[in-house]
Amino acid sequence: MLLKDFILDDGNHFVAMEYHTLILNRTYLVIITKDYLLGLKVNDVVSTEAGHNLLAFAATNPLAIRGDLDNPFSYVKNKYLEPLLEEDINLDLILEYSKANFRIYRRDITRVTYDPSKKWGMGYYPHDGKVYVHTADNKKREFIILGKQSGKAIADWILQPNTAK
Repeated sequence: MLLKDFILDDGNHFVAMEYHTLILNRTYLVIITKDYLLGLKVNDVVSTEAGHNLLAFAATNPLAIRGDLDNPFSYVKNKYLEPLLEEDINLDLILEYSKANFRIYRRDITRVTYDPSKKWGMGYYPHDGKVYVHTADNKKREFIILGKQSGKAIADWILQPNTAK
């Protein structure tokens, strides 16, 4: 199925940020299917606008999100998403668009937890805590749930593979 044909409904996707390299971050569209979670990088480093220092403001201004911050898709940049629209979400080629893209097979997920506490460093960006996905190889992914989405509902969606499309 091509990404452009995948219908985004409650229970089959979410938009989240994940930190990497200590202070950097990426934004993902995570698609939930009956077999896997597919993470597609849809934005690179995001920052809040710095205040009074002109140099800091010049550096952070282009990295700030504009628009309705409650809308998770405000964090998605078309330049990352558009090239993926014609790709089949079931094939590995979609993973090659960015080394940050990932696929986690649901059979490898050992635990999913939701932490409603705010993530340090998120500034004025609204978010509903973090969802942690633990896998059989002892790895853990921390997804910061952006905008007006329910981290608890997302954790439940991941845990209930029969409800995913």
